[in-house]
Amino acid sequence: MIIRRCSGIALRDKDGKVLLQHRTSDAPSDPNCWTFFGGTIEGGETPEEAARREAKEELGIELKNLKFFKKYRFSLKNKISELVIFTAPLTISIEQLRKQQKEGQGLGLFSLEELKKLKIADHIMAILKDLFNR
Repeated sequence: MIIRRCSGIALRDKDGKVLLQHRTSDAPSDPNCWTFFGGTIEGGETPEEAARREAKEELGIELKNLKFFKKYRFSLKNKISELVIFTAPLTISIEQLRKQQKEGQGLGLFSLEELKKLKIADHIMAILKDLFNR
């Protein structure tokens, strides 16, 4: 049984780097870790609608050219979580996004090599490796 359903957004710049959020120390999941922007799929929402809503709420942006990437299922703390990942091109400067960011303690653009130096939950790193290998 799936307990929690979420959408995640992998925004990529022209060099292929991915935008991630640095979560706060009091975040309900993955505190102080780097992860995707996104969140829980609310009742009646499709995963795509949730991704678009979360992008607006967390980054103040309307997503264009949003594409389904893959659906993942994880068992975390004896609960099943489903995470639907979408990709889209990053069309706004990182400086502008920093001004508009409404969640987390920071954001950044990272290559796969740079990701290996960050604190990232194992299940998120598995998705990131998948993303960079496609």
